Amino acid sequence: MNFEKKKIRSDQYIKRRETAKNAASWIFKKTKSHFLIIAIVIGGLFITYNVGAKVIDTISTLSFKNVILSVVSSPIKEDAYGHTNFLLLGIGGGEHDGAELTDSIIVASLNEENKLVPMISIPRDLFVKDEKIGNDRINRYYELTKLTYENEGYTETEAQTLALEDTSIKIGEILGIEIQYYALIDFDGFTEIVDAMDGIDVYLEESFYDDQYPIGETGLYETFSLPAGENHLDGESALKYARSRKTTSDFDRGLRQQSILNAIKEKALSTGVLTSPSKIKNLYEAITGNFVTNLSLTEMASLGEMADEFDQDSMLSQVINDDPGKVGGFLYTPPREEYNGAFVLVPSSGDYSEIQLFTNFFFYHTKIYQENIPLQVVNSSKTEGMATDTMVYLTRYGLNVVRWGNAPRIGETETSMFDIGTTPNTDSETKNALIQLIPTVTTQTIVPTDYSPMNWESEAEILIELGSNFTQFYEENYDKKFYYWVQ
Repeated sequence: MNFEKKKIRSDQYIKRRETAKNAASWIFKKTKSHFLIIAIVIGGLFITYNVGAKVIDTISTLSFKNVILSVVSSPIKEDAYGHTNFLLLGIGGGEHDGAELTDSIIVASLNEENKLVPMISIPRDLFVKDEKIGNDRINRYYELTKLTYENEGYTETEAQTLALEDTSIKIGEILGIEIQYYALIDFDGFTEIVDAMDGIDVYLEESFYDDQYPIGETGLYETFSLPAGENHLDGESALKYARSRKTTSDFDRGLRQQSILNAIKEKALSTGVLTSPSKIKNLYEAITGNFVTNLSLTEMASLGEMADEFDQDSMLSQVINDDPGKVGGFLYTPPREEYNGAFVLVPSSGDYSEIQLFTNFFFYHTKIYQENIPLQVVNSSKTEGMATDTMVYLTRYGLNVVRWGNAPRIGETETSMFDIGTTPNTDSETKNALIQLIPTVTTQTIVPTDYSPMNWESEAEILIELGSNFTQFYEENYDKKFYYWVQ
């Protein structure tokens, strides 16, 4: 399929580079975002200790933790890496059109060993092909699959379960992982959850303004705004903030949803809620009425026992997006006429291979982003522009390229990786990632005099010198990997 892509001039792109220069530190920013907590920890904790109705009546006299630990737990499932992956879906709910579109799609990967929970948001407009439902946006996959099963004679509950299982498999295929559990939350119930706790507190770095927020199904709009700083939101305001999309991007919307849901987690586990039997009861009823998961009660109890091991610093978030100069920018907007006038997003590489490799790095080799090693890329070949293109390519995976340009020596055959910092980066996850991303690179133990501290000033710790043996890989993958296009 011809997406009519064209390359941005390097000098134009470099002006945009400032926003992506410190990509690795941005990706590892301690975010206040985690849908996993509302879908898994809150649901798990409150459901498990409410095995009997009398528990709610007597909860004020018991230790919250003791109540949780008194429930028999069972181990949660893990993948080959020892991670437990959760698909977290949010739907609009209600009776209006699009009530079952999954406009919030997040995959979280919990690893009890390293106490980290990286998560990736998938944009709702991602275009997918499927034999069962045809070709459509990913946010319709659950809805159409469920409808297919209902048309085949399954009950609504059976169809929902099968559709959630299929959606888990589909999202797993896109990311290249196995998904053990799913959780679906109805955003109509989202407001009930927030109001059951007397609201939540959200801090905004800058003011928020949307003058096109829809008023129900009237076709009219209203203005919704929030000032910078601390904001106390009721259920309706929290939902508006989470779902507003006309004046910001869909990717910003995904990050706002994660922030809101983390605020719910913080409030739900606060003393003011845990010591109030009435709030606990209201929250439990709000969750159970709007929450579907394949986690068993005993598995939820097991997650509940882990809750104290994870905090805000454990949570890492990223969004697959369409800005090739940012981390996760693996998507592209093709001409609408090729998709019957619809706005969709497709992988720039033509397949999911880049997204899958990034997911593997972000979920299973998170040390890459903890290390945040500054890199420099220099071009020793006679192929112009290769250093800049490689910088963009590495940035997209979250590597921290701080300098790039021509090498002091031209005509080298080999592509080499040198430690030019004061401390050798032995056994580095970043080096392993570079070997995967630059197949022709070899690690050298002796640094050439051209790159010695006396002759070469650089804040980088690792230098990649691109030789002529990299040229073939570069040219063969020019459109699939070394892109930063506009229409």
